[in-house]
This record gives sequence, C-alpha cells and structure tokens, in this order.
Amino acid sequence: MNNINIKEIRKVLINIACAMVWILPVYFFARDFFDIGHLKDISHENIKEVLIFSVKQGMYSTVISFLIALIPAYYTAYKKNFLTKLINGLIFIPFFFPVISVVTIFSIVFNFEFFKQFNILYSIKAIVIANIFYNSPIFIKYISEGLKRIPQELSEAMKVDGASNLTIFIKGHLPLILPQVFRGFVLVFTYCFLGFGIVLSLGGIRYSTLEVEIATTLMMGADFSKAMFLGVIQMGVLLVLNISGVFVKEYEIIGNGESRKVSFLFSIYSFLYAILQYMVIVFSFFYSFVNMFTGRFTLEAYTRLFSEDFMDDYAVVESLFNSMKLSVIVSGISVLIIYMIIKNYNRVTDIIIFSNLGISGAFLAVTLYYLNILFDIPLVLLLILGYLIVVIPIGYSFMYQYVKKFPKEILESGELDCRNSFQRFIYIEFPILKNIFLSAFLQIFAVVFGEFTIGYTMQLEDIYPVASLVNYSMVSNKQYMESSAFTSIIIIIILTTFILGEYLKTDE
Repeated sequence: MNNINIKEIRKVLINIACAMVWILPVYFFARDFFDIGHLKDISHENIKEVLIFSVKQGMYSTVISFLIALIPAYYTAYKKNFLTKLINGLIFIPFFFPVISVVTIFSIVFNFEFFKQFNILYSIKAIVIANIFYNSPIFIKYISEGLKRIPQELSEAMKVDGASNLTIFIKGHLPLILPQVFRGFVLVFTYCFLGFGIVLSLGGIRYSTLEVEIATTLMMGADFSKAMFLGVIQMGVLLVLNISGVFVKEYEIIGNGESRKVSFLFSIYSFLYAILQYMVIVFSFFYSFVNMFTGRFTLEAYTRLFSEDFMDDYAVVESLFNSMKLSVIVSGISVLIIYMIIKNYNRVTDIIIFSNLGISGAFLAVTLYYLNILFDIPLVLLLILGYLIVVIPIGYSFMYQYVKKFPKEILESGELDCRNSFQRFIYIEFPILKNIFLSAFLQIFAVVFGEFTIGYTMQLEDIYPVASLVNYSMVSNKQYMESSAFTSIIIIIILTTFILGEYLKTDE
C-alpha cells in the first residue's frame, strides 16, 4: 500500500513539474505586466484588425486545405500503391520541413515574371498558398485514417436504399469521420493561426498576425504589457476552438473496413497533388544550382556560401554547428523526460502535455526573454528550455504507444531478477525499445533543427546564430541562390534524420 502511495505521489509531482516548466515563465511575466488598466491604452491601437486578420487567414487556409485534401485522403484510404506511399510521406512537411525553406522557395517562385502579374507576393494569397502547402497533408492523414475505420456494411445498406456515392460520403461517411476532421481542423488552424515565418516573410509589412505582432512588440519597443495581452488573446481563441470539440459526437465504429474503387479522375487529381507538393521540395534543391538570371547550371551559390567574404556577413558554418549542438542536447533531454512522463502517466498528463501546443512560440519567447532580464539566465539556456516546451508534445506522441503499451508480463517477469526500476529499464526495456528511443531522438532533432520562431523573437542571431535565423537573413536580403543552397543543406540534414527515424521505428 505504501509503495502504491509513493508511485501516485511521484506521478503527481512529475505532472506538476511539467506544468511549471511553462507556467513559471508566464507567471513572472504576468505578475509584472498584467494590469487591467492597460487595456484602455491598448484598445485604441490596431489590435482588433490584427486579431481579425489572424483568424481570417487561419480560417481561409484551414478550410481550403480541407477541401484540397479531401480527394487525396479518399484515394489513400482505399488505394494501396506507390502513389499512396508518396502521399502519406507528405506528413513530413508540416512537422519537419523548415518553414524558412518554404519561405525561400515561394519567394523565388512568386518573383517569376509569370506570377508577378497576379501580385501574389506580399499578399494574403501568398500566405494562404504557403499554408495550404504546409498543412494540407495533416488533413489527408486524419481523414484517410477515419475513412479506413468505416465498416463496409454501412455503404452496402445505403446502396440498397438507392444512395449514390456522393450521398453515401456526405450523409454516411462524413458524420462518422467528423471527430477526425475536427482534430485535423484544430491542428491545422492552430499552425496557421500561430504561423510566424510565412506571414512575416510572404505577407510583408501590410499584414500582421498576433504572433508577428508579439515578436514585433518585443523587438521594436519592448512593450511587454502589450505582448502579454496579445498572448492572452491568442490563448483565448485557441481555448474556445478546443472547447467546441465537446459538441462533436464520437461514434463507436465496429466492422471490417471497406474496399472501394477510386475513379480515374480522383487518381489524376491525387497524382497532381503529390507532384505539386514534392515539386516545392525539389525546387529547393534545383534553384541552388541554377542561376535565376542566366538560367545556367552553376555551383557558385555553394562556393559563395562558404566563401570568407560571405561568412563575414552570415555565420553559415557556425549556425550549422550551433543548430546541431542544440538539436542533440534538446533531443537527448526530451527523450529522457518523455520516457519518465509516460512511465508516470495519469489522467491529467495528456492535458498538461498537449496544452503546450496552444502556447504561442513568440509569446513563449517573450516570457523566456523576460526571465533573462529578471534573473540573468543565459539566453542559450532559455532557448533550450523553449525548444523543450515545443518538442515534448511531439515526442510524447511518437513514444507513447511504445512505452505505455510495453508488455506487462515482460516487466513483471523482470521484477524477479531486477532490484529496482532502473535495472528493469537497463536490462529489459532499453534493449527492446532502443530503436524507438533513437527514432524519437532523430525526429525531435529534425524539429529542433528547423525551428525559427523562438530564436527570432529572442533576437539571438548575433548572440547565438542558428541555421534557421541565418537562412532568414539571406532571404530578407534577397540572397536567393545562397539561401536555396543553404536550404538544401538544411533539408538534407533534416530529411536524413527523419527517414532514419522512420526506418528505425518501422524496424522495431
């Protein structure tokens, strides 16, 4: 009985510690800057316009992403071939593809003479197009998984009543997959609503979201009070969206999954969708070898990138090493923390972990920056803390089913030979789960290596340059070929770690 109490206390303490990691920075910030009287001063500014635009661009991007993803999701749910694998592989983009790499390629493409006539760059159109590319694979994943679970008997019963395929989907399938659609909607809207690099670079000075406004507030005037209220508004919007999920009815689905024929037009559409998505990644490499003005193949972007004169202006090599060091440190700490969290799981763990996803990266960076002012904590350590808060929910999703579902009979049999939980981990769990730990390590590495918002908002480029910040500086100064070359190097590093991580997870 005493042992059970100790375990429960340990679970509670670990959950409290996880919550305090992000609550404490917000607490100190709110303690000094939350003054209801400041609302009168802020109300006269453009907060309302910024909020409306933040919601509008998020809704446009999310709804259009959903509509574009419907047919590829339908295709991957009922077809199993090479194209299905290609489309499923696109889930790499929203979670691992660096946002500055997206900005680089779209900045180049929208500067082409053909696209200039449509005035896409520095408009809401550029923001929405980039968001669709970045986030539509999330909808494909959620919708296709939902469709696979629908029993064949439902469609057969509706066909007997004379229902067409469209009627079956709208009245039969869609209500059943609504929970999956809603989860995808929340995730995509959150990413678009909290989007930073895309709005900052492709929207230009005419457009600003709450996330951009928070970063600008710190960098231009250090108005912490305004940043506080902007962060509260953001969290309020996302909280309302998440709470609305209680109205989405979850159905218990029992039966064998359905097998369906996919029309030729759906196949063509899905093929074109996959091609367009992968073209963005391919172009990231292509334009690092092709001079935009002469059209000739050249290696000058790479030679210039690592030339002494260029590195005097941009910390190319230093930023790569810094990003690698940070990624290794954060990934190692994250895997260890996540394992401990899952082993001490209780009902509130999910709430605490996934509440991190609703925290604005820019607002988090502001609160961490303020800790530096208050306690003189080195900014690099605070950057590591910020990365940990961002990646722990992602790593938690990777590792949960493997650690939590570890066969109890193996652990129970190990209790006879092992004196404590540490020995059980070393001699029983680790040998079996080592590939999963390494896979999670590599996938978190990929996320950290491409992260941009926190470092940018904390203004660390001169203090501790990382790859994403240096790349953004190149894009801002229209060094497109060099940025494409640098983007190619970053993508190779991230893609390699992601693929290796997926291989190890599959092998396990």
